[in-house]
Amino acid sequence: MAFANIQLPPNLVLEPMLVELVNKLALDMPAFTFTTKGIPPNELNYASAKTSMCDRNINPPEGFQFLNKLKVYKGPELLGELYLDRRYRSRQSDVVYCIKSWRIENQRGSTNTSSTNKITGAARLAKKHFVPQNMAEIMDKAASALQHGLFHSLRDLLRPIHNNQLGPNQTLMQKFLYQIMNGETDPAGADEIRKHFTSDKYHKAMSECMLAEKMEKLKYKSVVHHNNAFLVKSAEGEMEYKAFDELPEYMQNAVGVLQLMEDGELVDDVGFRLNDTNFLILEK
Repeated sequence: MAFANIQLPPNLVLEPMLVELVNKLALDMPAFTFTTKGIPPNELNYASAKTSMCDRNINPPEGFQFLNKLKVYKGPELLGELYLDRRYRSRQSDVVYCIKSWRIENQRGSTNTSSTNKITGAARLAKKHFVPQNMAEIMDKAASALQHGLFHSLRDLLRPIHNNQLGPNQTLMQKFLYQIMNGETDPAGADEIRKHFTSDKYHKAMSECMLAEKMEKLKYKSVVHHNNAFLVKSAEGEMEYKAFDELPEYMQNAVGVLQLMEDGELVDDVGFRLNDTNFLILEK
């Protein structure tokens, strides 16, 4: 039986051990899509084989290879992965079902993966952990990523000045300042230092440093574009979910500006863009 929500490349068929599990999940969870989308080509090659993992005497139909890994989505949201792996014990090995999800938090072994050799256990794990994020979870993950992204963008803008990467020779600079502080009217090195500090390169670095120093002290609202509306979380933790037209005018303007920017870019008196759906907007 073919399922519309199982989507494979034309040259691949599922590993026999995986067929029953994926068919059961596809039937029980029709809103979910089981696909190779998002699997890098080198990883897809590694997950494909000309013989079965369970029995090397079993071959796929002519012109096909067996596939032992799938990603699971609901709409655009990645819920996790299903795949087969080999578990080694003493002098033997078993092929096991593996369920990978950010919801799984193991203290030992693979942090985000659970495994079992039973299909009923694998189906139960998949149904338990392949659950779309609720609004609070979406915002918590986005807010953490936004703060991390802002930190790195600020650091990159501050580094050239704070680390004196563009400064003149330190000995020359110290002599120059010493002469100025002691009343010299024509200190040695003045022309070289003036040329350095008035260069376009230094002007750009100093402007970016001053922008970063200003914006790292401000408060922001975290804004996430989700399902054609916007999740908004204030610095105090209050959260709202609004259509674009329901946002305050200053936020509408800020979103419009940030959507035109590059990822990781700061905009003076506006905010920060992490990517095309996640923004920090200055609180008013």
